[in-house]
Amino acid sequence: MKKYRYALLIGLFILIAGACRQNDLNDLSLIKNTERDISGAGTYTGGITTDNETVKVPFKISLSGPATKAFQVGITLNNDTVNKLIANGILKNAIVLPAGTIDYSSVINVLFGADTATSVATIRLSAIEANYGKNVAFAFKLTDPGKGNQIKGGQSNILVVLDTKAVVKESDIHYLSLLNGGGIMNVDYQKNYTTSPAGITIPLTINLAGVPAGAFNVKVKLNMDTISTLVKSKVLPDNTIALKPDQFTIDTLIRVNSNAATAQIRLSIGWPVFDANIAAGKRFGFAVSLVSPTKHILHPTNSKLIVLVQPEVNLDNNSYITGNGTGLKAEYFSNNQQLDFDGRKPDLVRVESTIDWPNDGVWQPTIPNISHDNCSTRWTGEFLAPVRGEYVFWQNEWDDGSRLFIDGKAIINDFTTEWDKDSRTAKIFLERGKRYKIEADHRQNGGGKRARLTFEVPSAGINGRRIVPQSQLYPAP
Repeated sequence: MKKYRYALLIGLFILIAGACRQNDLNDLSLIKNTERDISGAGTYTGGITTDNETVKVPFKISLSGPATKAFQVGITLNNDTVNKLIANGILKNAIVLPAGTIDYSSVINVLFGADTATSVATIRLSAIEANYGKNVAFAFKLTDPGKGNQIKGGQSNILVVLDTKAVVKESDIHYLSLLNGGGIMNVDYQKNYTTSPAGITIPLTINLAGVPAGAFNVKVKLNMDTISTLVKSKVLPDNTIALKPDQFTIDTLIRVNSNAATAQIRLSIGWPVFDANIAAGKRFGFAVSLVSPTKHILHPTNSKLIVLVQPEVNLDNNSYITGNGTGLKAEYFSNNQQLDFDGRKPDLVRVESTIDWPNDGVWQPTIPNISHDNCSTRWTGEFLAPVRGEYVFWQNEWDDGSRLFIDGKAIINDFTTEWDKDSRTAKIFLERGKRYKIEADHRQNGGGKRARLTFEVPSAGINGRRIVPQSQLYPAP
């Protein structure tokens, strides 16, 4: 068959003998008193067969006459022969198959009365696929025939040359690729990841083209230098960074199971990494590539992938953020229940860690030179929302009048001379990690005095009213 070329190195070695004389390929010591001459032959004996993992190549030897006794002929791989043929320009567009890609029996059994004997070389299909478009070649040398037989001079070698395009179709090549390989996989809010209390996991899919067969392994490699190069060349946005190895985890060895066409790589990033970069709005870039498969071959472009993680992913992060706030600016106005309505300046300004005056006994001794039955107080600054959800704020433990502003909007407004009203509550949705302007106003008419700003976020599991903590409060300038 023309599509498979078996070349018996009979006249061929004579052709190149001058070039290789100092290393004569057929310098054989003939065995005396032999009964039959044995020749290597490339005669077609039933055809090459392929499956999902191997290519089986039949070859045979010929005897000068029927064997008078059963015996064996040794064979060894002789790729030096192929290398010399390539070096001398006799074999064109050819690649020598490495020894590890070919399995064969070390002997050929010759039966009594037979004048030929056959054997089969089994080649790893991945070796054919890896050299698709070229010829692949290997050679065997016949050695040590038993029972007094001998190798015929000049015919001790069998050369096999295969046209890879004839052996396998390009559409059947078992390429290993990454889903979206050769491009950029964008990981955006609620896209291409799963969440957990610890962070996110990005599943990267390995795809095997062709019909799957036995199990194999493939390694995963990251090249973080690629990210800075792509940023400099404007392929990736300027705010893209490569994370340090201790800021993420990724599977580096993947097992693709038998008869499976896909496998998953897990890339995981913890929520604290997002929080550390939330203010700067950093994108995280990863240059992922498949390397060193134990079977099959890598697609030349689609086995590489850029993963770009957008900062908006952190919107799915609802772990509690503890700030480093110092409290709110407190302004006290003595002998005036209306703050600075008439343009007056406060009589006392200081930073207070929380709004938590539970009773007169705590309040009075700590606020010197302020009238205790006719005054007003304003607390201003920012509130860092520790979680995402619907917040419920309370000023029900508030004697007397109260107001609460979030980002300039009065969500509680009862600046009267009444006190401790359960109706002084409001709900508002806040985003995790965002600072909101906050103002709380207190009016003291007479009698008891207290002011406690509490909150809860039932949708985020923060149940039960609690004092807004110092860590989440930042004083106004």
